[in-house]
Amino acid sequence: MLIETTKRAELLSRISVFSALSTQALTELASALQEHKFKAQELVFRKGDQGENMFILAEGEVRVHDGNHVIARLKAGEVFGEYALFDTENRSASVTTESQCIVLVLNRSTLMIFLKDYPELLTGMLQLQIKRMRDMNDLEEKLSKSYLKISKQKQEIEAQNEAIKDQKAQLVIQNESLEELNNQKKQLLSVIIHGLKNPMTSVKSMAEMIDSSNDLHPDVKEYASILLHAVGRMDMVINDLIRTNQASEFQEGKALQRFDWSALIQSLANEKTMAFEERNLKLNLPSSAQMLNKNQTLVQLITEQLLSWILIFADQDQTVELSILTLESKFALQISFIPKLKIESLLEKNTLSWWQLLVLVEGEQFEKFSFSKRLFDDANADLSFACRHKLMTIELTLN
Repeated sequence: MLIETTKRAELLSRISVFSALSTQALTELASALQEHKFKAQELVFRKGDQGENMFILAEGEVRVHDGNHVIARLKAGEVFGEYALFDTENRSASVTTESQCIVLVLNRSTLMIFLKDYPELLTGMLQLQIKRMRDMNDLEEKLSKSYLKISKQKQEIEAQNEAIKDQKAQLVIQNESLEELNNQKKQLLSVIIHGLKNPMTSVKSMAEMIDSSNDLHPDVKEYASILLHAVGRMDMVINDLIRTNQASEFQEGKALQRFDWSALIQSLANEKTMAFEERNLKLNLPSSAQMLNKNQTLVQLITEQLLSWILIFADQDQTVELSILTLESKFALQISFIPKLKIESLLEKNTLSWWQLLVLVEGEQFEKFSFSKRLFDDANADLSFACRHKLMTIELTLN
């Protein structure tokens, strides 16, 4: 016996279930109790087991649990498993020790014999059951309030989710409408600017020819000069619209396409035929097909700029050589011609970047080339200018 009878009786007297018993009754009951010692984390009984014993925790601590869910923690001086003294139902929960424990056990047969001499123990048992029921009622009330609160919160969250779904659906509809309007705007803008570009280019070339003639009446030359100035401003606006529209398509991640770079160069050169003929420049274009798998809009923009720079940098009355080079997995467009004297003198410094050269040549008109600088940077395309033996070379490499 680990705990003496007198200490057992003293322990029982402090427990409400047995507090109504006399000293003699407590002593008799204490001597009739069985004693068990448990290690820490040892199972006392399992949920679903059949039982006929009530346990009095003399030392240590236990947890009452259902699986991993802990229902209660009990310390020395508390009892558990008392329902088994009065019914034969299976255990409703498991009990496991938290620390080393000493447990006193009262079985059903011992209780029945004891009650014949000391029926007042039933009062203590009844009080214990009433307390358990009140505790259960309190717990049920708390759970009920928690359930109502959770239900209300759930309804509020569901209402918020429905509102968010409605807003999301409206945003999807609005985005689809905006996208459709944006596409319509792009199509309309494309029709307008390309519908104006070709006739505008023809009018500009004719006005330049009239303005450069020395055999016309001064009034006609003045009208041509005014027309040339007005058309030049309109052409600048149209070019800005074209660049903006094409840049927008590029930034939206237009898919890669397979196309013939030589054919694209030929098409762009044809649009500038009158401008090249006016300066008596003949373009010797690449003849063999060169297929690329790149963003066609981007390549078209860059190539168009290179053709425009021929008109800016090249001296008149000559043949301009254009060739496409294949460098491992890269492709390069090389343009060679005799530059104007001003360009040749600038290139001799050998310290200018291509866009700095454009600033010096074009002056205040460089604003229209700022788009090209950003475009070359974003596209990670290499561009170089060089001048050797009075021959200027522009080389564009597509990475």
